[in-house]
Amino acid sequence: MAQFSQPDPLLDQARSAWARGEHDAAMTLWRQGAEAGDPQCAFNLGVLLDEGQYLPRDPLEAAQWYQRSAEAGFPDAAFNLAVLFDQGDGPEANPNEAARWFHIAAERGNAQAMFNLGLKFDEGRGLPQDPEQAAQWYLLAAEAGEGRGAANLARLFAMGEGVERSDVSAFKWYAIAAEMGVASAARHRERVARELSPEQRLHAGERAQEWLQGHSSPRLQ
Repeated sequence: MAQFSQPDPLLDQARSAWARGEHDAAMTLWRQGAEAGDPQCAFNLGVLLDEGQYLPRDPLEAAQWYQRSAEAGFPDAAFNLAVLFDQGDGPEANPNEAARWFHIAAERGNAQAMFNLGLKFDEGRGLPQDPEQAAQWYLLAAEAGEGRGAANLARLFAMGEGVERSDVSAFKWYAIAAEMGVASAARHRERVARELSPEQRLHAGERAQEWLQGHSSPRLQ
């Protein structure tokens, strides 16, 4: 689940109270703001109710606050809401609603949502199975720093699903995923490597490094 985002300047008092360990005071301010229609407060309150660490856990109420926040444009709220619908945690499980909110979050730049949307197209859960769409969303997820997107894109290249089959491209994307911290990617990369000549491996490795250098971000360090 996405965690708290930083409050805007109007919520400095709540942020300061939280930092001082005055959790009750901060939560009171967030609830007041949420009830007044502030989307940042609604998101923070949703996280508190979702996680259940400082308030009794209530995923159904959390979903309501996430939805208010998401409708106001917060991508992390849309992602968290999609997860609740996907898992049937609080709201009744609804793959179609999960896909809808993943799509909203992905369109607003949430990398985890891009990956999950790709997965839904890949598996045909809540959306028609469409490996070409899956490949596109996996690529966008990878470009946004989500290593699992790179790993799943590599798998599609290895199998020729949604993209033209290419062991060179599969090696490239597994190498990228490995650099992005996906534990299984290096093992899969070496399996693909058995199908490549030394020259092809060198070329694929160079392509992976070029991509990583062109998409450097804090998540790729």
